[in-house]
Amino acid sequence: MNTDTRIQFLFSRYVSGEATPDETVEFFLLLNDAKYKAVFHQLMDQYLIETTFSNGLNEEQKTGILQEIFKAPEPVTAAAETSVPLPLPGAVQSFPLWRKMLGAAIVLITLSAAVFFISRPKRETPITYTEYKGELKPGGNKATLTLNDGTKLCLSDAANGKLAQQGNVRIRKSAEGRIIYEITAPENKVQTNAENEPQYNIVSTPAGGQYQVLLPDGTRVWLNAASSLKYPVSFAALKERRVELSGEAYFEVAKINRGRGRLPFLVKSSGQEVEVLGTHFNINTYKEEKAAVTTLLEGSVRVSRAGAFAAVIAPGEQAIVNEGIKISRADTSTAVAWKNGIFKFDHADIYTVMNQLSRWYDLDVEYRGKAPENKFNGEVYRNMDASKAFRILSLARINFRLETPLNHQGRKKIVITQQQKMP
Repeated sequence: MNTDTRIQFLFSRYVSGEATPDETVEFFLLLNDAKYKAVFHQLMDQYLIETTFSNGLNEEQKTGILQEIFKAPEPVTAAAETSVPLPLPGAVQSFPLWRKMLGAAIVLITLSAAVFFISRPKRETPITYTEYKGELKPGGNKATLTLNDGTKLCLSDAANGKLAQQGNVRIRKSAEGRIIYEITAPENKVQTNAENEPQYNIVSTPAGGQYQVLLPDGTRVWLNAASSLKYPVSFAALKERRVELSGEAYFEVAKINRGRGRLPFLVKSSGQEVEVLGTHFNINTYKEEKAAVTTLLEGSVRVSRAGAFAAVIAPGEQAIVNEGIKISRADTSTAVAWKNGIFKFDHADIYTVMNQLSRWYDLDVEYRGKAPENKFNGEVYRNMDASKAFRILSLARINFRLETPLNHQGRKKIVITQQQKMP
């Protein structure tokens, strides 16, 4: 029996669990010999194709798996385990303790291969769509509350009343669909965990969702669709009130005095930080927008960006942050229209319009051909079904259609095609 045939025999015996101790030792010795690497790679490919996986492994992946599996934390010689003569002169004389590896190595091969396949870029199967003629309902009060211990509470389904108790802070849901934090006993220190770190909660809204939060300091926050807010369960004894925002939110910050001054309130978001002492403002930091926009309605805020200068804006102004910071006058009613149940467009392009509509009606957007160059002005109520809201496109003579995946898995989408030609 030549060596390749012997390797194939030992491999088959090992993966079937029928290998004797002596055969197992011989199997590992052969694995440690570099000149037989190609033979083992071929056997691995064949085994994976015939069992769990339908695609083979590339050279780097196969070598990585073998190296990971046969690392020896406490190498021994073959003679220490068995009297079987070494089959290959010059072969590596140390290898993992086979008794520890017996029955586990092939499991590791499979698991390691699974990890490789999961981590490799997947070839996504194209989704097939068909025309959708149904109705799309508007979004509503939908959100998830994630507690400091990782517990997730669906606020849409939760009954009104107490949701949770974190130390001396009670969290409840009001009849108006709002999260409220209440101090249930005098606080002399920050609400912390076992590592003496502040505890945090996260409220997140899906596409088609919105929610209100009354923070422990009395600050009111309105979260728009596809947004999240991370904040401490208690601000007691903290030197500043710092929260983290993703998406869009409107803030009415409570004024808190601490010592000789007011306790600062800071909002960290993508590419910027906003510092306030007590004010009303809106922050839009959606990734699909061209910049982060902070619009001030009342008070004063300082907007800063790492690597760029900071700027203080006054009521009626907005800070537009991308590579730098630009200050301009703003129509505040347009910036906060979403909070008041309205889509308001003021010379908005098609991308601005569709970004807002897609988030609220939970749709993907696809542009085919040249995107329309229309500028949109006007208002649309957010409580209307999509067919009524999309009339803004029909009035602009823009062709569009709704599509849905044939397997009903995944989001529906709206396809925007070229503008109709005027007669």
